[in-house]
Amino acid sequence: MISLPRTAAAPAGPGGGRDSLSPAGRLGAPRISLRPSATLVVFPVVSLLVAAAALWTALAPWLGGWRAAPATLAFAAAAGLGAVAWCRRQPHSIEIGPDGVEAFARDGARLASGRLTGCAQWGGALLVLAVGAGRSRRTLLVAADAIAPEAFRELAVRGCCASGR
Repeated sequence: MISLPRTAAAPAGPGGGRDSLSPAGRLGAPRISLRPSATLVVFPVVSLLVAAAALWTALAPWLGGWRAAPATLAFAAAAGLGAVAWCRRQPHSIEIGPDGVEAFARDGARLASGRLTGCAQWGGALLVLAVGAGRSRRTLLVAADAIAPEAFRELAVRGCCASGR
């Protein structure tokens, strides 16, 4: 196998005559940083509170209010830890290139890479993207308040085209 350098030839210019490739190995694919999204924090917290209240409402008639409280608090703590772990697994930056989308974690590890295979949009607030390469597929949630409106619109259009809508 021939090893290729991580740079591509470019006309001589102030950069020393070479233009470095993006970490994804593509020339000209800008990395878009995602800001922390209030939408992706508020919805899990509200859902957790509703689920804990439903559990307490179901257990309280059988066990009594005070006996149902420890089970409800244990459930809320476990669900809260799961929500925190889920929030940490969300992408920190996204690259939109001509051949697909790549998502990266805070430490630079690649979370998802490939073509858009599906899309669902919830109004103008949330975009659910299915990114796949071969048999592996990953779902990415992108909130409108996490990226610039132009980038959100571009992802929505590309996702709708990929899903056939």
